[in-house]
Amino acid sequence: MDIFKQLNKKNSAHRYCDEAPHEFAERMMMTVNASAVALGLSVGVETGLFKIITSLKEPKTSVEIADLAGLKERYVREWLAAMVVARVVDVDATNDTYSIPKERAPFLSEGPLNVVAFTKLVPMLCEGYDNVLACFRKDGPSGVPYSKYKRFHQFMDYMSNRMHTATLIPEVVPSVPGLSQILDTGVEALDIGCGSGRAVLLLAQRYPRSIFYGVDISDEAITHAKSEAKRLKLTNCNFLVHDATQLPKRWSDNFDFVMAFDCIHDMARPKSVLSEIHRVLSPGGTFAMLEINVHSHPSRNIGNPRATDGYVISLMHCMPVSLYFEEGEGLGTMWGKEHIMKSLEDEGFGDVTAKPSKDTFNLIFVSKKKSDS
Repeated sequence: MDIFKQLNKKNSAHRYCDEAPHEFAERMMMTVNASAVALGLSVGVETGLFKIITSLKEPKTSVEIADLAGLKERYVREWLAAMVVARVVDVDATNDTYSIPKERAPFLSEGPLNVVAFTKLVPMLCEGYDNVLACFRKDGPSGVPYSKYKRFHQFMDYMSNRMHTATLIPEVVPSVPGLSQILDTGVEALDIGCGSGRAVLLLAQRYPRSIFYGVDISDEAITHAKSEAKRLKLTNCNFLVHDATQLPKRWSDNFDFVMAFDCIHDMARPKSVLSEIHRVLSPGGTFAMLEINVHSHPSRNIGNPRATDGYVISLMHCMPVSLYFEEGEGLGTMWGKEHIMKSLEDEGFGDVTAKPSKDTFNLIFVSKKKSDS
């Protein structure tokens, strides 16, 4: 069962043009309730309570669950009450015991169907709430610095670990024609906006003959990446703190493969980054980038299950962190496939294609540097 494809199918038919006023009011109230539930779900993820309850052989009391999780019973009991009325956790009122039906467990515990992991995004976005509000004012700041989002790198490492572990080698690499073969032979490859280096680390282990580089502007992320490479005893990967708009001059025409996963839209000057990527690619080299699967105009995104959270994530994080920098473009998460295709072509990339990821939530854009560039 592919939950994401089911969501796409269900939401594509959802339109609210003909709803009555009371139906609109009801939908707004449901949205408010869903927002509260999202916070509760995030607590369940971060405390490990979902992991504990989905692994139970039989229903347990709040005291027993709290003991298993090493948490305070009163807080666990209140959280359980919230999850019961949200119809996430079941309760036996006679015995005061709690459980999660096995049919729900895959969506609440680690694995490919785990959808509640995304709720960790909510508290991260809330860290910048007051700062973003201030940006709305005409006399307010232009944007919000990354430093206001203390949870950002932890969240991104968690999500990229899940995504890359599940899809990078079995799905993304095969989607780029000839990539596995050249990596097996031995080339130099570069990851732009590598974060904590998860993609580079996985590729370096799978393709020991190739040399991989990862660049990011975050000292914290690069320090973590280097530590992981040392722990894994990898000698074919290198991590650098570097501005992607000014990559080393010696890298011109150097890399046979460059990748950028879910990050170009965050950049202050994405056009300059794409230009630099084009410069450091070897003639005939391949650039692969992953971005959210949406259109460039909101009217074409109605019904897309990723559109609402995509625009809010953009508003609360991706756009303001870009606008914080001088001359930041504030591109936003939802720049969309039409804008992306044109941007790649404008920077001189050829043979541009876009292929949906297996879950259809993202698009993998593959392009080439022309041999005569």
